Amino acid sequence: MARELAPGIYFVRSNGGSGSYPVTPEGWKITRTFIMAMIATAVVAAFLAFVAPVWLWVAVFVIGFGGSAWWFIMTARKHTDFSITYNEYVRDRRT
Repeated sequence: MARELAPGIYFVRSNGGSGSYPVTPEGWKITRTFIMAMIATAVVAAFLAFVAPVWLWVAVFVIGFGGSAWWFIMTARKHTDFSITYNEYVRDRRT
């Protein structure tokens, strides 16, 4: 019988260890938001590289990437079921 995830759980533990893997639409939405934030940061930093001093675009890049990564990691940890790995989750869903 398939294991049901608790409300508010969108990720399960990755097969390799302590990371998280999205398994619900909400988890994939969080992951897409993170990727889009990284892309937006890179685009803004690239634009600033041509029109602003070096320190500004480097600061935007570092703060943007660091902030996005921090947000994603904290959000994923909050919504992860660490008692089950991705492979176990998929195997349980198939039975």
